[in-house]
Amino acid sequence: MSIFGALYSAVSGLSANSNALGIISDNISNSNTVGYKETGTNFETLVTQSGAPSLYSPGGVRSQPVYNVAQQGVLQSQSSPTDLAISGGGFFAVNSNASSTGNAAFTRAGDFSVDANGNLVNSAGFFLQGQALNTAQSQAIAAGNYNQLTATSLSSLTTINVAANAGTASPTANVSLVANLPANDVSTPEAMTVPVYDSLGGSHDMTLTFNPVAVSPSTQSFTEAGAIAQNDVFQVVVDGNTYNTTALAPAAPTLTDVAAAINSAFTASSSSFSASVVAGKVQISDASGQPITGSTITATTGAETFTGGAVANGTPANRWSVAATFANAGTTTATIAPGDNIVQFNTDGTLNAAGTTFDTAGAMTIAWDTTVSAGSSPQSLNFNLGNDGTTSGLSQIGNSFSVGKITQDGVQFGNFSGVTIDTNGVVTANYDNGLHRAIYMLPVATFANANGLEAVSGDSYIQTSASGDVLLRQAGTGAAGTIAPSSLENSTVDIATEFSNLIITQRAYEANSKIITTADQMLSTLIQAKQ
Repeated sequence: MSIFGALYSAVSGLSANSNALGIISDNISNSNTVGYKETGTNFETLVTQSGAPSLYSPGGVRSQPVYNVAQQGVLQSQSSPTDLAISGGGFFAVNSNASSTGNAAFTRAGDFSVDANGNLVNSAGFFLQGQALNTAQSQAIAAGNYNQLTATSLSSLTTINVAANAGTASPTANVSLVANLPANDVSTPEAMTVPVYDSLGGSHDMTLTFNPVAVSPSTQSFTEAGAIAQNDVFQVVVDGNTYNTTALAPAAPTLTDVAAAINSAFTASSSSFSASVVAGKVQISDASGQPITGSTITATTGAETFTGGAVANGTPANRWSVAATFANAGTTTATIAPGDNIVQFNTDGTLNAAGTTFDTAGAMTIAWDTTVSAGSSPQSLNFNLGNDGTTSGLSQIGNSFSVGKITQDGVQFGNFSGVTIDTNGVVTANYDNGLHRAIYMLPVATFANANGLEAVSGDSYIQTSASGDVLLRQAGTGAAGTIAPSSLENSTVDIATEFSNLIITQRAYEANSKIITTADQMLSTLIQAKQ
């Protein structure tokens, strides 16, 4: 009978709107919940099969919740560096237990803080999960390579804990010098003090001493055979340059006359080379000590032959040797590799990189006296002396010694001062000595159907067959959004919309109750007809 059908339909309407009222009330009560996703209500008909085309059998209605888990909330800036939000798709991976052995869940509620044990936990008690970074990964991130996420499953993650980062130090590995050494100084050593930190952050003073190296000529001697005659002419080739002499004038010339003729040729070409007779041989010399290659002396007129001996390269001008010592450091030694102790300058006082060896990688190693330092030994040091052909580092100008600047990259021991998290999901430990070290990377968990996740207490969700499997992605790649540090995602609930829905639901409920009242009156009328 349609009256009873109307009753049943109205009852289903009351139930459906009661359910909608519950959803609306939940939305309103969570309007300030961080990361909360508004739930909607869908109404659908319930149809009863009619007995005949001319008859209508009332069915009713039912309501179902619509989860808008993938909906993006507004991001609001916060002062805490551990408050996090995700701009785009994805969730933070969390665990109900600090040891990562509890129930895994996923959340957009990023109001994390450091608890008494150093763990990052949100207000619902869920612990933030991330990938611990090894030394190589931390160094790669420091160099700008953020593609370091290797975790592919939740079991590869661990709770973010900052308590194990109490302090750190960095040993000196690179030293840059800006100083001027006096020009034309041939005897006075010059010294400067360079601070050096060992691997434990201990500070030590190292003295670098620059000693001017005395100039010695480069030479090559030639043995002469054959009779020397008047009017003989010679061709000399040194370092690829050719010099031709005039004819010998004396009636009975000697090797001394040959050397004089060669010197005249050098002088005529403004060459720095010179010739002399030493121990019965003609010797070609470069007084500045610059290296010379193999030379030749050939008689273009005459029967003489000259056989060249080995080249003895000397020591150039504008050259300094470097030594290093430590004071009050016991038996600590600073060793410079053989041949790596030379600083060479050009004649204009600029650095000659080709002749300088003190800037060789690992030119110096330090062996610490264990009673003075427990730092790692040997400790290798590299020196940056400036650019070739410039005075940007070491120079040799004027007559005074001066130190402009000494910089080194070692850092003393520093205490942990907090963490920061960037848009790539890198958790960085900061220290009061200025050092920063990447310690974790936060993955962003994504699903094929985020709206298929099941909501659980604590503004979090768990995986279901409808959501699909979890996929851990690096922030900002694929379907994963970027991490917004010092931000929180507001609830997606719009209060105005919810109050409008509340009015509509209330009126619908009242209308369904009116149907019940009307049906009851009609049944009463029917019963009274029998009387």
